Amino acid sequence: MTREPAKESQAASGRGALGAGLQRLLAESGLNKRTVVSRANDLLDGWGVLRLSGPRFSERLAGQPGSNFAQLWALVAVMLVARGELTLEEAAAAGRTRAVAGDGPSALRARAGQPGEKPPGPRSRSRARAQVKVEPEAGREPVCGPGRAKGHIDYWYALWKNVRLEPAPGPDPGLGAYLDAAARAARAHPYPDLFGGEDSPPPADSYVPQQVMAAVADREGSGKPEPAAGVFAAPGGTGLLVAGPGGGKSTLLRIHVAETAAHLADRVNRRAGQTFPVLVRAVKLTGRGPFAHVLAAAASDALADQLSSGTLTEDFFRRPPHPSCDWLILVDGLDEIPARTVRATLLRTLAAAREEGGPYRFLITSRPLPPDELDTATAPTARFELLPFTTEDLRGYARARFAALDDPDAHVECFETLLAEESLAELARTPLMAALLCHLYAQTPGQRLPQGRTAVYHEVVKRVYEKNTHKDINATQQQAIETLARPFQHVPDRDAITQAASTARAELPDLVDHLAFGLLHAGFNTFTDALAAHPLSRPPAPLTLAAQDWHQFLREILSLTGLLTLEDGELAFPHRTFLEYHAARYATHTRRDRAREVWHLLDSRWVKPPSWPFTRATWSVSVVKMNLLTPFGFYGLPRLTRGDLSYVGFVLDLVKAHGTDLTPRYLRIATRGGVEGGSFVALLGTLGTLIPVEAVEAARASLAAVALSARRVAGEQRVLAAETLCRLGDERGIKALQAMTEDPKRLDILDQWRIPLWAQTLGVVFPPLILYGTDAMRRDSRRDTKAKLEAVMRDPTLPETVRREAAQVREAFATVIGENAAGGAGRATSPCT
Repeated sequence: MTREPAKESQAASGRGALGAGLQRLLAESGLNKRTVVSRANDLLDGWGVLRLSGPRFSERLAGQPGSNFAQLWALVAVMLVARGELTLEEAAAAGRTRAVAGDGPSALRARAGQPGEKPPGPRSRSRARAQVKVEPEAGREPVCGPGRAKGHIDYWYALWKNVRLEPAPGPDPGLGAYLDAAARAARAHPYPDLFGGEDSPPPADSYVPQQVMAAVADREGSGKPEPAAGVFAAPGGTGLLVAGPGGGKSTLLRIHVAETAAHLADRVNRRAGQTFPVLVRAVKLTGRGPFAHVLAAAASDALADQLSSGTLTEDFFRRPPHPSCDWLILVDGLDEIPARTVRATLLRTLAAAREEGGPYRFLITSRPLPPDELDTATAPTARFELLPFTTEDLRGYARARFAALDDPDAHVECFETLLAEESLAELARTPLMAALLCHLYAQTPGQRLPQGRTAVYHEVVKRVYEKNTHKDINATQQQAIETLARPFQHVPDRDAITQAASTARAELPDLVDHLAFGLLHAGFNTFTDALAAHPLSRPPAPLTLAAQDWHQFLREILSLTGLLTLEDGELAFPHRTFLEYHAARYATHTRRDRAREVWHLLDSRWVKPPSWPFTRATWSVSVVKMNLLTPFGFYGLPRLTRGDLSYVGFVLDLVKAHGTDLTPRYLRIATRGGVEGGSFVALLGTLGTLIPVEAVEAARASLAAVALSARRVAGEQRVLAAETLCRLGDERGIKALQAMTEDPKRLDILDQWRIPLWAQTLGVVFPPLILYGTDAMRRDSRRDTKAKLEAVMRDPTLPETVRREAAQVREAFATVIGENAAGGAGRATSPCT
């Protein structure tokens, strides 16, 4: 018999013994780390267990046990096979048998046929079948019993378990410094120039706690509004917090970090089971490399003003911050990652970091994303909607903001009156808009407020750039010009630099707008990339060999405008809505630009089914046209989504401000544009866009006519109409869903857009040919209706009652189309039961 693992004293447990044992096995196996990981993954594929990465093997060699014994045994088994102590079949069967028997580690049992297992992809399964044979020979049971494999697996399991039960290493000596820095950074105002400069009070001084609504009542909450602080303990280890533009997501995270980090900075307050916050931007976690490495870089950028470079390391974030504690990674702004594929990759990365046993919990914030984007195995299951201010919340917030004024209560009353006069009361329930409006009022108490969201942003930007006298911007910019030109004593060179710098200073507002448009639509990932693509980035001739000095000058004078802030060591817009506002200014700069935007956003979207020549055209957000102007610098929005409405609202308001009357277009879209047109107009109005009242009412009427009428309407369109009415708080939306539950047959209507290509051509000439494709058309129409219902059921931004009604409609519709009531319909209702 080969050497028994008992020769290595069982008493010599601990991280040192685990690491030393693995390192000796690796040396004696004659394999390199890459080969071991590759062969171990073949075994894991055969067991249906999550694959290992190279950095995870390095962690095991360092004595870190991980939370998944199957992964450890796969590594050990590969090296034992190479050393000749086991055959591949014995090693594979030992791991599988221990899991099926139920006496192995839970991490392995959970993937051995239990509910919720994720089988490996087709490629992984084929590799496992080709390289790892784990089935016993005919007539032979795969029992380790007294065999040699049993001794090995028992030894390594006992060692792994003992290490897991050991107290974790003490806290990193730099933990206190990190927590102090995180608390300081979170307490500082994120946009000081927007609210009075460096002396502006921190957000905590006027913070009003908001509430959230859990997306799935019986799983994440009671179905009623709950304190937003509960999201930081989301079940499952990963949560998603959704709110619209300026909804208070980032402020909530900063308040939590400021309070929690300050509390935990004192060692006395640290207890097992606590989470230590780390606030990072989502876009900073998209880099390559081990997760702990990427996280360290992102956190270092976020705290660049508070900690010296190199303070936060990969090893710092790879280990738990305190025994039996986790890092709470607050991932802010998932929606700010422009590419859908990159967002999906990040969600997979976060899920893998938890599954691989890392000491992490996650809370992700985002604007609303398409529901199907979150319908993946790696998407967070705990989802919450951050609710806007209530009337009382707004009153309390205004009272805190007006505390420095004489008689704050009287000013609060005056403020509420002015909000009502300008129809801003509903818009002011959005925390960012409340902050901007309170700031404008506090500067000129009692004066009328701007009308509409775009006018509010225009006034704020104007005051920051033109009236920010306390910073003496003009003198500081002039000093920067003189500093740039001072090294050049040759008069023509000095004059050329001074003239180029003065030109750049004069064009700063236009430059800011251009940079915003580039970041939003031209695909630039960073502010530096967008600036480098602008013509002003080309230095004057005397500075050709010192271009970095010119670029530094541009960044300096841009930062002095007050329109930009420093984020993670790089210039950035203070909030995404300001990015959208400045991009809209660029898109509407000239009369030709404005005409193009009106055509693109409103006039060019009238379509009708090609094979139904006698139906009228409707308006569609989903029109996708070949954009031949992209090579010439025009990017635009060929397809609109709810996430684009904020930017579109700014564009249309600015077009109107330049004298173009859009009322006839709004009315036409609202009355003749079908469900998509009605939804577009109505939802723009909820954002504070200056939509005429008659157009909003016409849109509501059109939506109600489709949602409640007895005429034949495609099921998907009927559900969309009801959904939009519910978003508007119109009770006819709920009534429409209830009517669909009572008579689900009204949803089983052929969608004209589902007519196949051959029918679109021949059907016009010979309509009976369409009958031959009816089954396929009906199947596609039903699939669209089911998908829309299920999207409504999963949408965390909709009230819980709406999601429940949609679930009942889905169940009723399943009986109409012949689905298994206990299977298809049951699964459909599960999110709300």
